[in-house]
Amino acid sequence: MVWSSPADGRTVATGIAVLAWTIASVFALRGLSLRPVIHTAFQPHIDIRPQVHVPPQPVPVHDDLDDEPDNVHPLQR
Repeated sequence: MVWSSPADGRTVATGIAVLAWTIASVFALRGLSLRPVIHTAFQPHIDIRPQVHVPPQPVPVHDDLDDEPDNVHPLQR
C-alpha cells in the first residue's frame, strides 16, 4: 500500500499502515475473545485435601544371619 501510492501520499499511507498494524497487533497480542463472559452468583465449594495413603508393609523376617551390613536398619513406627 505504501510503495504503490504516489510520492506525495507516502507519508499518509505510511501512517495508515502503522495504525492498521498497531490495531491488528493489539488484538493479536491481547487476545480477542468473542465468547460471552458468564458471571454466576453461586460459586461451588470445592474441598481439596491432598493426602498420601501408604498401605502397611509386611514385617520382614530376620533370620539372624550376619549377611546384612551394619548400617541398614528397618524403619520404626
